[in-house]
Amino acid sequence: MLLEAIQERNMSQSTEVQVINDQLLLDGIKEGESYVNEKNAAGLSDKLLFEVSPSAQNLLLSFKRIGRIENIIGFDKLTKLCLDNNFIEEIINLDALVSLRWLDLSFNKIRKIEGLTTLTQLEDLTLYANKISTIEGLDKCTSLQCLSLGNNRIDSLEQVIMLRQLVNLNMLTLSENPISKEAEYKAVVLAYVDNIKYLDYALVDPVERTTAKEQYHDELLDMEEKESVLVEKATREKALEQYLNELSKACVLFAHNIFDDLFKGDRDIERLKHLQGVKEKIEQFRSSFKSFAEEFIRNAMDRFKRKSKEIEQFERVVNKIREQDEKASTQLIKSFKASQARVAEQIITEKERTGSFHEDSRQVLVDMKDQLESVCDELMNIELRQVEKFDGLVDHFENRLDELKNEALEQQVVFFRQVEDMEEKFTNAIRGTISELIDAFSKEELAEDFLDDEAMTLVTDKENCMNLVSQSHDQHIGRLLKKEDEAKLLEINNFKTLVKNYVTEDNTRNRDRVLQIHAFSSETKASLQALISDEDEDGEYDL
Repeated sequence: MLLEAIQERNMSQSTEVQVINDQLLLDGIKEGESYVNEKNAAGLSDKLLFEVSPSAQNLLLSFKRIGRIENIIGFDKLTKLCLDNNFIEEIINLDALVSLRWLDLSFNKIRKIEGLTTLTQLEDLTLYANKISTIEGLDKCTSLQCLSLGNNRIDSLEQVIMLRQLVNLNMLTLSENPISKEAEYKAVVLAYVDNIKYLDYALVDPVERTTAKEQYHDELLDMEEKESVLVEKATREKALEQYLNELSKACVLFAHNIFDDLFKGDRDIERLKHLQGVKEKIEQFRSSFKSFAEEFIRNAMDRFKRKSKEIEQFERVVNKIREQDEKASTQLIKSFKASQARVAEQIITEKERTGSFHEDSRQVLVDMKDQLESVCDELMNIELRQVEKFDGLVDHFENRLDELKNEALEQQVVFFRQVEDMEEKFTNAIRGTISELIDAFSKEELAEDFLDDEAMTLVTDKENCMNLVSQSHDQHIGRLLKKEDEAKLLEINNFKTLVKNYVTEDNTRNRDRVLQIHAFSSETKASLQALISDEDEDGEYDL
């Protein structure tokens, strides 16, 4: 260790650390492209970084004396990054490189595996010859096929178990770590990381793998059982996430959350829970609410399916109209261009034969210009008719969605009034339970040791106790009304936004289409004029 420290100190004193700047990145892109094809690299000589970084796939920054990973931005398509043989101490600033498949950070000074959360497509990771002692930070790198952690400081065989999550791992290097010198090293790796085909550059012997798994049979069974529980939990969580996402799309997530929202942070009800029977009343309320809410959600999801069908049908009809009109427009342009090509060929041939531009040719071009105006008029008419058709469709679509929106709002009112009624009944039930408890205590029918200190405080002050019930009830009603307003606004805004987006999209498409028609007209007129430009110095033949 002392020798290593001295070597590091001498290196830092004799070597200047370099910052990743634009020129270094440009050179790295050129090296990367040269690695693939020298012709590709030659075409980058006069370009700026912002011009080449979005399309760069390989970036080689090896042996550059780099001390910190930074400024690697705008590399949206980068698949290979080499930062080996530098002075890097931290894995940082790689979050945006989501397309990365190959990352080489070998021969650096990295102590911790981190900063790889977004690199879910990473297939090859090299961290050879660093200062890593813990295998971590690879949870999201489930696409990894090759992993090199050789020549580090990993000294616990338990660390190997962390690699079980990398189900696609084929090649693993852990040699030259303290663990590789332990007698059980190979058996532990083969037993627990049983999907690898190569370990420390050598092909895994199936017999050795079988022997290792038998050796750790009991431990593996226990591990697999724990993993099964975790997988089941993750599956449930994913299913719940998908379910909640569907509820959110249907604007009824409030119905799933509202019961917990009512009681969240309710200090009054928390105090009242010290009294016998209060918790049972809350659970009865929860059970009644759950059945009612599930029925409401089922109806809402059925309505959402109807809404989705309306959207699907609307989009299908609109797309069909657009396809038909696009086909008609394309045919018009295609026919005109064919005529234009024939006329151009005739004029050029006649000009080459006679050496001059004839008046008959001018008339032909005038006719072509008139035909162009006719074609553009028809293109505009097609577009106008399409807009009229869309307006009619979107009006019908909006009416259908409005009906579904009003139905949803009506059901919301029913839902919240029902919940409000259930809250009222719950509050009355709580009052009744507390009254019975206080009466029993006042008649000495209830032993004092049956109550904790908080309960004793409550039953000896009936007025205060009932005030807590009222305060909790008022708080619940206030939250209900607020949730009702939020749910109503969400449903209305969802309706408005959906329709508005379709209208905005069509307006943008229509505007772009009109600009395209004008551009086609201008470009075609220019090309027609060009046929006589050589003879038209004085504008005699101006179209």
